[in-house]
Amino acid sequence: MIFRIVRSLSRIRKRRRIITPRLTRGPALLGCLLSATSALAAIANTAGAANTKMRMKISADAVEFLTSDGALAGRYNYTDAFKPYVHPLQSPKGHSVSLVSPHDHQHHKGLMYALRIPELNFWEERSTLPGEAVGRQRHLAFSEQRESGGEAGFTQTLSWEPAGGGEAVFEETRRISCRRDGAAFVWTWDTTLKSRRATRLVQSQWSHKKPDGGKINYHGLGLRLRREFGGGTRNNGLQLDDAPIRWNKGSARFDFTTAMGATPARATFIGSIDGIWPTPQVAVTLAQGQRNALFVMEEPFAFFTLGPSNLAERPLAAGETLREHYTVTVADVDLKPRTAP
Repeated sequence: MIFRIVRSLSRIRKRRRIITPRLTRGPALLGCLLSATSALAAIANTAGAANTKMRMKISADAVEFLTSDGALAGRYNYTDAFKPYVHPLQSPKGHSVSLVSPHDHQHHKGLMYALRIPELNFWEERSTLPGEAVGRQRHLAFSEQRESGGEAGFTQTLSWEPAGGGEAVFEETRRISCRRDGAAFVWTWDTTLKSRRATRLVQSQWSHKKPDGGKINYHGLGLRLRREFGGGTRNNGLQLDDAPIRWNKGSARFDFTTAMGATPARATFIGSIDGIWPTPQVAVTLAQGQRNALFVMEEPFAFFTLGPSNLAERPLAAGETLREHYTVTVADVDLKPRTAP
């Protein structure tokens, strides 16, 4: 399907019923980028892309997801010493949106999933409090591999345990897949985390503090975005569900942190790619099947996450299972307006 430029506000309203996205469908991103109140339009040239097949290549340290013609959608690095992650995470036009181990936060690794309990830190990859040890997610095995077709993916089992050795705290079954859907790559990330003993998911001491005294944590499924998506640069945007896109541009600057603590079904971060003119734009949507809270920031760097302990601590009984479903959509888009160079 080809999305055309919408030339009038009334025409956008007329079309909204057709393009409103479902939570886990690929067109969700393109649909939710069209907002009647913002009168913006996305152009996605999807001709010939709908039937693109995917293939998966597993090596000794990574899983590559590629289209049938060899374009890389992303690389899942599963032998990291602390946690598996996806980097690079790319759009169909080959623009990477992820950043791994930057100088300011070494533990930020592209698209990643991690949590924290009182005695084990699976996020920061270092001890940050007295009595806290470092945790790791250790790869055990792959199964249910779908190596080619309309969607490629696998099931992975992991052990969450002390990095220095010791008894596992969680057993995880993780399912990851990727497909091409028009101008987007659509990833699913499902986790089933079984607690082997009574514990609780805790918040970081660096959680965002809201004016009312509440705290917004940043653990869960998170994505560290490339440099030009943040740092106060112009033309970055944020959209929650079907609300209007809020832009950081010119004098009408939008403070992304005002969205902290929202519980959207979808959060879309829109940024520009440096070094190319006209400047390409890529939109990344995190969608969820639960109602976790959003942590999002654009300064001093771009990062967002949805997680089960973002609003409050989460107790887990021995044998209790935490199930979470996410969809990550990375799409090449062309949005207006833009500020002049």
